[in-house]
Amino acid sequence: MKTAIKWLIKLLVTGTALYITFRKVNWPQTRAVLMHVHLFWCLIALFLFNLSQLISALRLYYFYRALSIPISFLQNLKLYYIGMFYNLFLPGGIGGDGYKIHYLYRMSHKSLKSLFTATLLDRLQGLWGLLLLISVFIALDYSRFPHSWQQYTIIALSLVWLVCAIYAALFRGIFSAYRSIFWKTAWLSLAVQICQLLAAGALLQGLGHGYATGLYLMLFLCSSIAAVIPFTIGGMGARELVFVWGAMLLPIQVHEAIAMSLLFFLLTAISSFIGAFLSMPEQPLVSPD
Repeated sequence: MKTAIKWLIKLLVTGTALYITFRKVNWPQTRAVLMHVHLFWCLIALFLFNLSQLISALRLYYFYRALSIPISFLQNLKLYYIGMFYNLFLPGGIGGDGYKIHYLYRMSHKSLKSLFTATLLDRLQGLWGLLLLISVFIALDYSRFPHSWQQYTIIALSLVWLVCAIYAALFRGIFSAYRSIFWKTAWLSLAVQICQLLAAGALLQGLGHGYATGLYLMLFLCSSIAAVIPFTIGGMGARELVFVWGAMLLPIQVHEAIAMSLLFFLLTAISSFIGAFLSMPEQPLVSPD
């Protein structure tokens, strides 16, 4: 019963987000943009997105190895894509994380607490890299913000950098088991987001977009944060809503932004379906070393 209620709430939130988006977007224009997309750039974006997932799986692998979980990188990659498949249907990436934790708990006999901590820290590292890149784009495109917002933008940037510094200090101070991999996983987090930015840029190129690209990419990064909040299904609706609101404040074309967002969701779905054809062994994991 509780599961049904949660699903109903998530469907309602997703539907509301999509409804607001539909009301604000000129769909004939969006459809016209999508009809002229260049397939070559979409394939480049698909490659870059999957490269980002490969790097993300490597980051998670370092956390598992810090826990001495006897899993090979190939097994971890398979587990990662199966988790991506679950994330298509369950909100905010929580379903995929839950599957990975449950599987490793059964097959490695590590405690649920340690597995949850490793998974949470992996997520936080990703968010840390995301916030840093967003702050860089905001700083670079500062002059394009409405004049009344610029003072608050400086304050927001200062707070983001302060939070990132405090997080790094707390991570290295509290989670001693993972201290040695902090910078390694931090650089991987930046690499993940850069690959996804390049994928989004390739989609913009495929849509024939050629101006104010930095603003679109900055909003894309912001939409990535919205997409992982566990209140929508697969992030659908959350990304689009960020672009709609962003278009009210910044000089961007909302139909182009929505077209890019929908194409990115399609790339995510295609890539995630790889996990439907993979399976993990149902016997205890043995160290690959």
